[in-house]
Amino acid sequence: MKIKFIILCLLSFCMIQAKTRIFTIGDSTMADYDTVKYSGDKEQRGWCQLFPTLLSDEVTLINAAKNGRSSKSFYKEVWVKLRDRIQPGDYVFIQFGHNDEKQNGMDTDENDSTGRGTNPWSLYQKYLKLYVNEARERGAIPVLFTPVVRRYFKDNKLTQKAQHNLVEIASDTTLNYVASMKSVAKKLSVPLIDMTASTKKLVESYGPDKAKKELFINTDDTHLKAEGARQFAKLAAKELKEKNILTKYIQLK
Repeated sequence: MKIKFIILCLLSFCMIQAKTRIFTIGDSTMADYDTVKYSGDKEQRGWCQLFPTLLSDEVTLINAAKNGRSSKSFYKEVWVKLRDRIQPGDYVFIQFGHNDEKQNGMDTDENDSTGRGTNPWSLYQKYLKLYVNEARERGAIPVLFTPVVRRYFKDNKLTQKAQHNLVEIASDTTLNYVASMKSVAKKLSVPLIDMTASTKKLVESYGPDKAKKELFINTDDTHLKAEGARQFAKLAAKELKEKNILTKYIQLK
């Protein structure tokens, strides 16, 4: 009986270990929030907090996204420890951009572990490449996600800054974080989910007033209410499925 019990325990452990795992890394637009503290007028959620509702029970999502982090500060403060938990077959979802913009497109000191600002074509790319390469070194599958839009409207259209281009000319990629991430994805052959494009389409379809009322929190035009997080998570799931990534685990109604 004792041997049978040990065998059953080992089988159960193996079944648990066999679950597909997703690590999500990024900023406050992805992060988890206390559902009691951040409710009512303070309601706030990250889209990765709602993403598990669209996944089957065969998947475990570890949401490591942290408020206020950029590609640089997250690497130095979180990733250097988190990466040791990555195992072969894991997925790593990578979304940065919002806090990389903090210094108006300028790099912060590499020796400053908490410095957030990065230039889109220098340190931003450096750290995106580090995430991708270090995930792959551990046998994991990295997926890049362009940053979700902010609610910055002009004439009922989202501005370039809302779309993470700090230059208000669409064709100018000098300070365009989305164009930079797409360049990394192409160079390293990484799957890319264009959340900037899909969330732009959604938010513009709502319009400035309805988007504020239903999608974005009361105190700023960056963070999401539960409905906004839910809608953004659905957009991510839909594009993942379209690109045949985790298709059998995604449950869209």
